[in-house]
Amino acid sequence: MQIMLSFDVEEFDIPIEYGQSIDEAEQISVSASGTQKILQLLKSHQIKSTCFTTANFAIHQKSLVKTMSKDCEIASHGYWHSRFEIDDLKRSKDVLEEISGQQVYGFRRARFAYTPQNMIFEAGYRYNSSENPIWMPGRYNNFFGNRTAYIEQDLLNIPISATPTLRIPLFWLAIKNFPLWLIHYASRQVLKSDGYLNIFFHPWEFEDIEKYHLPKYVTSRCGEMMLDRLDWYIRLLKQHGEFIYMKDYEI
Repeated sequence: MQIMLSFDVEEFDIPIEYGQSIDEAEQISVSASGTQKILQLLKSHQIKSTCFTTANFAIHQKSLVKTMSKDCEIASHGYWHSRFEIDDLKRSKDVLEEISGQQVYGFRRARFAYTPQNMIFEAGYRYNSSENPIWMPGRYNNFFGNRTAYIEQDLLNIPISATPTLRIPLFWLAIKNFPLWLIHYASRQVLKSDGYLNIFFHPWEFEDIEKYHLPKYVTSRCGEMMLDRLDWYIRLLKQHGEFIYMKDYEI
């Protein structure tokens, strides 16, 4: 069983979505602090993970990204988190490769927005993880999308994991809010059905973000509580499979 644990290392701009002002320095600082906590936890467990990083974050936190690259795979999360242009595919890849010293193989579009497959491939990527195949009202609804990994126009696509049939989600909001027994059950179902698990979080979840007056389902179990939950989840998954870099996954 293969487990792909990833983090979207980005500017903490979610308060802006809810009408709150937060300057870029604070956005970067919150995510950088959370990233440092994640790296410590990953090192204690000695597991592999993939960090989908925006070029903007990497430019502001070059030393941290170089530290990340020692043990984590670096992939692209676009140039900025709040906006996107097609040219950002190549630009972000170039910046991340220069700063990290790694070759960048993977791409994940912010907020799971659609990007033409051929453009991702032509920019030099070999895999895309920009789909969350679950039922969720609004912009994230993708119930009828491909649930498991597939190849389209020479590009490997690795959707975020969800259970068969009911498509119980296993992305950050679900793992943050679901009871532990349901997380355990859903994770086992996916591993049994698919042979792999693709899950992701954000570094800012591991900071105290309650002061930003975000919806409760976003701020619940933030900071140390969320770090403890991730620690529990990693311990659980280590019993069932091997953590791999996403670039090493093959259909």
